[in-house]
Amino acid sequence: MGIIKTFKRKIIKINNFFSKDLTISNKNIIVTGANSGIGLDLVSKLNDNKNNILAFVNKNKENIEKINSNKIRIITCDFSDVKLIKDYTKIISDFKPNIIINCAASFGPSKQNYENLDIEQYNLVLNINVFSPFLIIQEALKNDSAIKQIVNITSKIGSITLNKVGDYYYYRTSKTLLNAITKNLSLDLKKRNINVLCIHPGSVKTKMNSSGDIPINIASQKIINICSENNLKYSGKFIDLNKNILKW
Repeated sequence: MGIIKTFKRKIIKINNFFSKDLTISNKNIIVTGANSGIGLDLVSKLNDNKNNILAFVNKNKENIEKINSNKIRIITCDFSDVKLIKDYTKIISDFKPNIIINCAASFGPSKQNYENLDIEQYNLVLNINVFSPFLIIQEALKNDSAIKQIVNITSKIGSITLNKVGDYYYYRTSKTLLNAITKNLSLDLKKRNINVLCIHPGSVKTKMNSSGDIPINIASQKIINICSENNLKYSGKFIDLNKNILKW
């Protein structure tokens, strides 16, 4: 299995070598879940192109502070408590974001079958994966002329059609709800030409997924490529890093 994983990672790197890296510059961008994984790498790359970044992190901000940039404002906020988002509504409004990229996510406890489901724990995962990011979107939408893109980093595990194994109640259904909200927003915001989409980054090698195939730097760059193109034909769609449309 280790040899297969290594081979897959090499193939991904080779394919990526021949792809063009696009950039985003001079934008106001909110990134949630910016303390690690894809979120942290996005902030690092976006910072190199003169973007202003409002970076939402959980308790640990040590990694993002290493970037050391006056273009990054770090907001420490526990997404498991939705009431805390109200403390930052003015900051979000004054920031006038052009792009929101929601990477904040919790897989939840290791045991996630129907027999172990605990409603209180379930609510915490929903708050992190869905409701806190949604409240940030809600506040940003008050600035009609600013926001142009809303990108929710989701997972294929949230697809109802592609679900063949069950289990993973907390994580799976939270991503299903995030997908549904994304689709709904895309319809509500169509007249305002706001691009709202879900991106499934695939099996990215992170702290949460040590067996992942896709390096973080490749995943984050492909997300930037998609945002840079800002193609409205993907609004309301569920796509992967290569812009293949996935089933809901």
